[in-house]
This record gives sequence, C-alpha cells and structure tokens, in this order.
Amino acid sequence: MGKRFHSFRSIKSSGGGGAYDIILVVGAKNFGMSQVTQAARQFNLPAEKLLGDWIACIPGFTLEKYRHLQRSRLSIFSLNCFGGVISHTLGLPFLSPFVNMFLKEQEFIRFLRAPRVYMEERLILKETKWQSDSGGFNYPVFTLGNIDLEMNHYPDFDEAIKIWEQRKARINWYNLFVVMFIEREGVLQKFDLLPYGKKVCFVPFKSDLDSAWYINPEIKANEPFWLKVNLFSYGDPFYYDPFDMLLYGKKTPLIDM
Repeated sequence: MGKRFHSFRSIKSSGGGGAYDIILVVGAKNFGMSQVTQAARQFNLPAEKLLGDWIACIPGFTLEKYRHLQRSRLSIFSLNCFGGVISHTLGLPFLSPFVNMFLKEQEFIRFLRAPRVYMEERLILKETKWQSDSGGFNYPVFTLGNIDLEMNHYPDFDEAIKIWEQRKARINWYNLFVVMFIEREGVLQKFDLLPYGKKVCFVPFKSDLDSAWYINPEIKANEPFWLKVNLFSYGDPFYYDPFDMLLYGKKTPLIDM
C-alpha cells in the first residue's frame, strides 16, 4: 500500500490542500477507490479531491456532477448486485447493505414499502445454497422479517452478518435511490407507486410510467435481461448517463434505443 501511493507523501509535503485542485489517481480501478481513500487519509488528504482516472472517461462525466454525487452521500437499495457494482464503477462508498446479494421481485417491493421497519429486524439463517462460481461454496440465505436475502457472494456467514450491520448503519435515509429490473408490467406498476423521489426499474418493453427505464432487447440480444442490466452497472455499455440517473433520477440516453 505504501509503495503504491508514495506520491501522496510528496503532495502533502509540497503544501497541503491549497497546492492542488484535483489528485488524478492512475490505475486505481483494479483495487478500488476505498483503498486509495484510506491511504490518502494517512496524509490528511481530502477524499473529495481524489479522482480515479477511469471515472473521468465515463460518458456524462463532469467534475461538477461528480463532486455533487460524492457530497450527496447516496444510499442505493438494489434488487441485486447493480447498486454495489455501479458504486464501485463510480468510485463511491457502499452506503447500503444491499451489496453482493439479491432478492425476489415481490419481496424487494415489500421491503421498499417499509424499509425502516425491516432494518430493525435481525438476520436469521434460513438455509444454505451452493454457489458454483469462484471454485464453489455454500452461501447463506437469511430471513429479514418475512423476506429472504440471498447473500450469494459470502462463503463466511458471520462475515456476511457483520458487513450487513456495518453498512446498515451507514444508510443515508435523506438521499435514497432504489433500483430493480423486471420483465412483467404488473410488477412495474407496483414499483411505480412506491413513494421514492429517485426510483428506476429497467424493463425490456416501452412504458409511459416515469420509473420505467427501457433497455432495447435487441441490444446484446443473446444475453438474458438481468445480465444486460448488470452490464450497465459495469459500463458495458452505459445505456443512460449514470450521473444524471443517480443524482436526479433523470433519463439521459447515451445510446439509441
């Protein structure tokens, strides 16, 4: 860590926060901005002045929007890994426990109707399931009240509970973004009625509902719809401007659909 970020020492010794506007961090995407931020903290360098080089290349990027997004302390409630992946892609901290896991559609909507109530519930191990990726392992399925959380990236059950509790404490209830994907119009209508200012539901059909974000099924036609949605979170491709989406819930198409 020290060798990777040795240049932080020279920045600090050359005059502190007033000597620069932005620190462009090259090559940090492989290990994440959280490690960069931790290293910079040792030298009292503000996280807000750090910028991963790949982030500046994301379509729709402006420094003003990005700084606004950083300062907003956005918490993302996501049906699956989309929220965690797009946070990593944009170099944002995880201010939500909905990372590396997934829920059923109807149970996610049930959660969104009373999220504070559910967050008071205790995780209870219901069962284990086999995950064939990464060499294969058993992962936990926890119940939270009357919904199931499938934590399919956690072979260590105690660690899964610990991380859930840590991230739960970071939720910014004053700036929530909720996101899911569906392929049935009936579920979309239920989602659209939820009382959130920023809500996105990716769908493979056109709809007049404000929360419906259309992804043309002809794009990556051989891929299942859930994968098309996840690829957006990686930027492969960005169907919509991710900064406008997370900041304002605004649809700004970046490709022809």
